[in-house]
Amino acid sequence: MHLHAPDRATLARLRALFAAFAARHEGLLLEDKGASLAVHYRQAPELASEVHQTMAAALAHLPDAALRLQPGKCLVEVRPEGRDKGTAIRDFLREPPFHGRRPVFVGDDLGDEHGFAVVHRFGGIGVKVGPGPTRARHRLPDVASVRAWLAAVLEPPAGEST
Repeated sequence: MHLHAPDRATLARLRALFAAFAARHEGLLLEDKGASLAVHYRQAPELASEVHQTMAAALAHLPDAALRLQPGKCLVEVRPEGRDKGTAIRDFLREPPFHGRRPVFVGDDLGDEHGFAVVHRFGGIGVKVGPGPTRARHRLPDVASVRAWLAAVLEPPAGEST
């Protein structure tokens, strides 16, 4: 496993800054993804502009941090420069047990588009969940449909046991 994380001290400073920011605004949620941080504003869409501005200003004070902002569906994520879901999928596919396998990737957000592009390059299946433009070649309307699709795909053929 390879971790492409920014400097831990820098990430800790940003985590504290964004946690305090989210705590001051009802409806904001800080998601700590380990190597990245995301502030969700789905519950407070009126704060979208303030979230974007606050996070951009924080990064502007860290010009050498090798981080970038990634907007998404009612969120803004700070992630390592040059790293996205596509690079992560590509890394997985270069190593056992994934090397030589056909990737399947399901996503619903702008940040998932990099993943769809890489999955298609490897002959895999990309599935966009919900509306909106996408690189994915397949689409399902909602999470319930994804669950039903996975259940059908993972169901053993009649007469076989698991």
